[in-house]
Amino acid sequence: MEAAGHSTLGATAQPALSLSDILQQSRKLTNQLARDSDLPSIQLGIDQIESQSRKLVSKSVRSGHTSADARAHYLLASGGIDAAQLSNAIQHTNISNTFEPLQPVYDTDVGGYLRHEHEQVVLSMIEESRREAMDDFQQDLGRRLHRDWQSQKQHILEELGQHRPSDDSVTLRRSVASVPGTSTAPTDNDTSLAQQGRMIRYDAVVARLNKARVDGEAVPLIHAFMDMVDSFSQDATRKRALLDAWTALKYMVREASSSSSVLPSPIPAREYAAAYMDADAFRGPEGVALREKWVRGAREFLEKQFLDYMEQVILANPVQAQRGGVPSVRATVAAFLRVQLRTNEGPWPAELARPLDAATQAPLWAMVFVLVRSGHVAEALACLQENEGALQRSDSAFLAFFKAWADSPSRTLPRSMRDHWMGEYVTRFRSGAVEDPYRYALYRLLGRFDVAKKFPAPLVLSTENWLWLQLCLVSETAEQDAQAPALQSYTLQDLGNKLEKYGEAHFDPKGQRPLHYFQLLLLVGRFESAIAFLQSRAALHVDAVHFAIALTYYGLLRVPRAGTASQFEYLTTIDDLTYLDFAKLIQRYARRLAPTSRRDALAYISLLCLNADCVAPVGAEQVQRCHEQVQALILESPSSGFVELLGDVRADGLTTPGLIEQQSALLHLDDRHAFLAKIVHAAAVQCEREQRTTDAILLYNYGHERDTVMAVLNRALGAGLMEPGQLPDWDRTVDDSAAPLSVSSNPVRLARAILASYAQQGYHSSTMDVCESLLQLKKAATLYHEEQWQPTLRALEALHILPLDAEARRDVVSITRKAEEFKTYDENITKNFSEIALMAMNTLYKLHEALKHSLTRDSSTVLFEYRHQARSLMMWAGMLRFRMSNETYSQLTRLDVYVR
Repeated sequence: MEAAGHSTLGATAQPALSLSDILQQSRKLTNQLARDSDLPSIQLGIDQIESQSRKLVSKSVRSGHTSADARAHYLLASGGIDAAQLSNAIQHTNISNTFEPLQPVYDTDVGGYLRHEHEQVVLSMIEESRREAMDDFQQDLGRRLHRDWQSQKQHILEELGQHRPSDDSVTLRRSVASVPGTSTAPTDNDTSLAQQGRMIRYDAVVARLNKARVDGEAVPLIHAFMDMVDSFSQDATRKRALLDAWTALKYMVREASSSSSVLPSPIPAREYAAAYMDADAFRGPEGVALREKWVRGAREFLEKQFLDYMEQVILANPVQAQRGGVPSVRATVAAFLRVQLRTNEGPWPAELARPLDAATQAPLWAMVFVLVRSGHVAEALACLQENEGALQRSDSAFLAFFKAWADSPSRTLPRSMRDHWMGEYVTRFRSGAVEDPYRYALYRLLGRFDVAKKFPAPLVLSTENWLWLQLCLVSETAEQDAQAPALQSYTLQDLGNKLEKYGEAHFDPKGQRPLHYFQLLLLVGRFESAIAFLQSRAALHVDAVHFAIALTYYGLLRVPRAGTASQFEYLTTIDDLTYLDFAKLIQRYARRLAPTSRRDALAYISLLCLNADCVAPVGAEQVQRCHEQVQALILESPSSGFVELLGDVRADGLTTPGLIEQQSALLHLDDRHAFLAKIVHAAAVQCEREQRTTDAILLYNYGHERDTVMAVLNRALGAGLMEPGQLPDWDRTVDDSAAPLSVSSNPVRLARAILASYAQQGYHSSTMDVCESLLQLKKAATLYHEEQWQPTLRALEALHILPLDAEARRDVVSITRKAEEFKTYDENITKNFSEIALMAMNTLYKLHEALKHSLTRDSSTVLFEYRHQARSLMMWAGMLRFRMSNETYSQLTRLDVYVR
């Protein structure tokens, strides 16, 4: 019908068709479709078509308010929009084909219709997937930004000082806790109090360490920290974990107790710094020897820990253990095996029953393995020798190889024997399943075979057992041996990478034993990562700092160069070596101490100089960062705290040393000149830069920089010259015995005290005269503010700056000379020219007004003096016209007119 309509409209010569004619023509169009298709035809009558047409017309033509349309047109036109043009464009826009297929689909083309619908469904699914991907991306981005912001916010809060809950919040928590039926977790305040107690105890050890540094003595630092931790009144499990971590570190640095005395033998400070801190040395033979020492120490600690564990198991199961009255090492191991491998009085497991130890009737291979696991290698060798006959039947070569392995300090077989032992190992275990896990483990440990292969499950039921086995496979000399098989290379670096790859979640899935993962990192020599991990736990910040101090003391904490250190994070990794920003760790901890004890904060800051022996330029940078933190400690202290840190300067110039100077040796300040230049002067410059004028004056004064003191003091007085002070500040007598550092920060009293001190010392300069003039001008401004007009005028006349006295206003030449003199005055006076002139003129005006209506001769004479002074002042100001604004000059002129 649409096609017929178009053809009819296009034929202008034909008469208009009626609806009946159109109906007949439309039927002719569908005749062909009716013959070729089984689909039924749709028949609509004329009445139906008319009814549908009227519905369409009623929907398209709306009855509207023309006035509203007109107002809308005017509104759009005012915004630069042509509503008529937009309406015309919309009416002529054909969107009927927007969602239709590119190729026409006929009504009878079911396949084409289905293809089109399938394409539409696919496109809609793609669009939906794209929209969901965008939404997921935005949500993930928001989560990541929020997480990063929380991390950065935590760092910022640590830099600015930890937030402490207010008293109101603490009171609220206490009131909630007192309600029956409620329970509260330990509050942050409770945690903070516990940490404060630990911090105080740790401070005592750090003080002992610093005293030893001054005396040039070594101190058994780890033992000192262990004694302190043992005195904690805290959770027993946490105390045990802390002591285990300190014990592990003790074994690794070899700070063991002396055999001849119960007192520990201290290791010299920075003992391992040369081999560890220098990257080249650490990769060389010195580093190899150091890492082998760590491996031996870590194994010894795990062996001692396992021996204690065996004792606990036996004591918990005395009947089943049946250790007997003579608790020898082998009897103890046999008792442990009875508890672990047998059920009550049952037999030994079949796979372990052959052979048995002749002395204890315990499985021989399990006996030897547990003896080695507990560190009793000599007893294991003796046990094998006693059972040599039983070994000859199946493992005839084992005893000889075990003896060679046990006699080696590094627990390795010679190259020739290792090749033969590999053949023995392959013959027995590469071809079949492992029956006896203990025998299999011993064969592997002797030759360090299959380093990447897992051990049988019964041997790795605990993390400690797994780590001990891994440490037994580690060999630092393998990479140095050109003939060593490449597949058998397994270093401490490889073990550390494996441990960190597993991560904390593998060893502590519930996150309830942070010290456990920390201890594992220590045992594989990942000291920097261990400290950073412990620092990430808020409840363990204090312990992290002191573990870092102990490692730094022994030279086992690598610090980065200033240019490579992260701005926020503690760790930096360069060329597979990890560095920890020890200075940042100390800085944040010292800031927590400073509000309560600046002495303790300074003691911790001085520990940065332990790294002064690092390879250039790191050593000098660490000393510089120490000095910067000392400066920050000064700057963050109130003015009253300067005396404690810096000492005092008496009026006669004598100084008493403060905490910083007393600890100058620890801070690498060679002499007093270095102390004044690197600490005091640098802090004063920073105060001046931050416009902390009073603090800058006090610091410059302590450094005996008198000229700088007067310059800063004059600038301060000049900047606030017209701000009124307190008149008693000028009347109070300056105590000559008082030190400027201990007086009030009031600028007037401070200036008077400093002037009196310098005069007593016999020092004089032109800047002191300027300071005296500024003080008198400020006094005049104070009197002016108090509306004491006559004293104000006398104070201004006494200064001889303005032409107010009789000599200065004698004639034009005198006034001109006064104007020329004013140009040579100090800038701190001349920059207040307008305010000084207005103050003087307004004072004359007030005095003139007070006497204007008096008829006495004396008052007339005084009025004449006031007029003469005002006239002279106006002439003087006119000669300095370009130093003031037009508004100021207009005010002077108006006041001069009134004084007539």
